[in-house]
Amino acid sequence: MIRLIVIVAVMVAGLIFGPEASGNKGYVLISLGNYTVESSVTSAVILAVLFYGALLIVEWVLARLFGLRRKTQGWFGSRRRRKANLQTVNATLAMAEGHYNQAEKLLIKGADNSDTPLLNYLSAARVAQARGDDVRRDHYLQKAQEENPKAELALTLIQTQLQIEQGQYDSALGRLESIYALNPRHPMVLDQLRQVYLAREDWAALIDLAPALRKVGKLTAQQEETLLHQAWCGRLEAASGSLDTLRTVWQGLPRKQRQDPVLLASYGDRLRRLGADAEAADLWLEALRKDPSPELFARLPKLKLDDYQPMLTLLRKIQDQPGAEAALARVCLLAGQLDEAQRLLEQEVAKAPDAALYHALGQVMDKRRLTNKANEYYRQALQLADI
Repeated sequence: MIRLIVIVAVMVAGLIFGPEASGNKGYVLISLGNYTVESSVTSAVILAVLFYGALLIVEWVLARLFGLRRKTQGWFGSRRRRKANLQTVNATLAMAEGHYNQAEKLLIKGADNSDTPLLNYLSAARVAQARGDDVRRDHYLQKAQEENPKAELALTLIQTQLQIEQGQYDSALGRLESIYALNPRHPMVLDQLRQVYLAREDWAALIDLAPALRKVGKLTAQQEETLLHQAWCGRLEAASGSLDTLRTVWQGLPRKQRQDPVLLASYGDRLRRLGADAEAADLWLEALRKDPSPELFARLPKLKLDDYQPMLTLLRKIQDQPGAEAALARVCLLAGQLDEAQRLLEQEVAKAPDAALYHALGQVMDKRRLTNKANEYYRQALQLADI
């Protein structure tokens, strides 16, 4: 635009001053060192205009040459990018088909000219993991970080998730603990810690982590309760080597947890395994007085006691509760009260045939020395149990 203005200005000036200058050519003298140039004003102006025009022509030629070079470079660059994108697509298809060697080669070839080399290296890391090559996996993750240093947290979390999937829990935990110290409320960090603690059966750490998982939205209330049940059951199982250790862990449970039927059942089962059947009976009967639970009713007949009378008394009081009558029938058998046991068992199998009840009826008939009848009930029990 500026050049056009200059040319127009020169032409206007020529039109204005041309006629006047035609009668008065003027004089121009240029002296440079030992050289002297003489010319009329008109000639000097014409030469200046021609010189400026020559400069414009040279500029245009150079612009065309360099523009062609840029276009050529752009064409080759576009071609390389298209080829890299095609290699990435083919690599993705190869991954889906399980051709991991081919996929890895294509991803790395396409990384240099790809619009998204970070994604190429991440995909290559997953391919290396699928091939079981942890060294190359970590190498590609390092290359991804070099491509985007600001993505350190995200890339570290990808690495720890891959380590978790590979069963490298110790390595993952070391990195996660460092991240957790700086990001204690990061949802992905907390969720990966949950995975590691579950795999390592670190129940105490999992119990401490559960409320934080709920706060960041990684667990619903029901999921938190389920996770805590699993963790506390795991702690009880880990402590079931001795009665003293087991009792200590039980006393460490929050009061609400100690009233939970699932945990009551779990604790009583472990007491029973250690020969503390009477203690388990007291625990379960106390819980049943407050809240009748089918889960506990089903366990009462498994206890070996010297005196079943307290249990019988309670079961008769709450006989109308679901599961209580079946438990009463089997406890009557244990207590030697065969008439009541047979009557209740026959009532129960008439309502809903059950392998355990038929087996109990077989035991009643055995005690009555009715062998054929006992064998018949045992056969029915086996049929229902699909044995």
